[in-house]
Amino acid sequence: MAYTFYYEDCKQPDGTLKPRKVRHFIGRVPDELSERAALREHDRIMQEVNRKRGSVAPAIKGRTFQDATESWRKAIAPSLSPSTRRQRESHLRTHILPKFADAAPHTLDAEALQQFATDLRKVLSRKTVVQVLITIFDIIAYAEKCRTLVAKVSLRDLKLGKAQKGPAAPFFTQSQVMRIIAAAKEPYKTLFAVAWYTGVRAGELLALTIDRLNFERKTIRIDKTCDDNNRQIRDTTKTDESTATLPMPSALETMLRNYLQHHWKQNAAGYLFPNPSGTHPRRRDNVVKNGLKPLLRRLGIPCAARVGLHAFRHGLATELVESNVPLPIVQKQLRHADVTTTLRTYAHVVADTHRDVMERLGQRSISTNVPISTANFAN
Repeated sequence: MAYTFYYEDCKQPDGTLKPRKVRHFIGRVPDELSERAALREHDRIMQEVNRKRGSVAPAIKGRTFQDATESWRKAIAPSLSPSTRRQRESHLRTHILPKFADAAPHTLDAEALQQFATDLRKVLSRKTVVQVLITIFDIIAYAEKCRTLVAKVSLRDLKLGKAQKGPAAPFFTQSQVMRIIAAAKEPYKTLFAVAWYTGVRAGELLALTIDRLNFERKTIRIDKTCDDNNRQIRDTTKTDESTATLPMPSALETMLRNYLQHHWKQNAAGYLFPNPSGTHPRRRDNVVKNGLKPLLRRLGIPCAARVGLHAFRHGLATELVESNVPLPIVQKQLRHADVTTTLRTYAHVVADTHRDVMERLGQRSISTNVPISTANFAN
């Protein structure tokens, strides 16, 4: 049997407080839980008791949150993508370390993190606050693996308020894309065509090399990405599911063959879209600034500040959903890890398609003189 013993203040009828010994049953060892699990639960209970009594233990020397962060930076951060590392470091520098650098990891309990999150929500979006908290939890999780005492808390324990819907992501329609491709000059003509027919992310598009094009099988292999800041090529994609072989439609095959024969500039790395000197891939910002936006303005296509290469990816997904392509196929083309990501990202399209389906159903019922209330719906 495993028990936790402690004293708690018990209020008396006259208003005074009197200590009372409490015995808290944890579980049967080893039938229900291990000795290690019992000790963890004991630590959690005592942390809560001490917190209520205002006697939280200070940080042990070398075991502050700052120390945990340094250990995480050495052991975990190098395995993250450059963009994720930059994001986490920004969170630490701007929000987390100014607040918790000298705190003991076990003091970052639900109460402390809830107040922290509530204060952040006054100036940041819910999504950003969640990302900041994920940075904290990642560091705490590693600290616990290193046998540092930590508080048991997760996102589920915190109230962050409802997410506010931001503006819909800009996207190109199929007719707009055809006009863009027809009017663009090389290499932008082929670059935009690849972006549309594959739906790849900008970093993946600019990291493409000609050895990833298989004209015999009519496929394009996506297994690298280009960092936006330094144009370094990483042999990994955003997620494991993002590494995939995509079909090469015949229209795209024709354009790629023509581009490679007449316009492609040979370069040592074999980049499909190298910069003018051939030493690096093109910069996404330069492609948008010099290749895409001037063309949009000339064609009279809406050119909001947020429009970029991702508008081709979003437009392809929108076209697929509106064409009633099964969601698992859309998910596979976009290489989302989970179909719920596809549903969440393109919910506005699914909603429009849903409305169109119900409208067609209503029109069919009217044409057959069957009242809507008595129409037969499949279970």
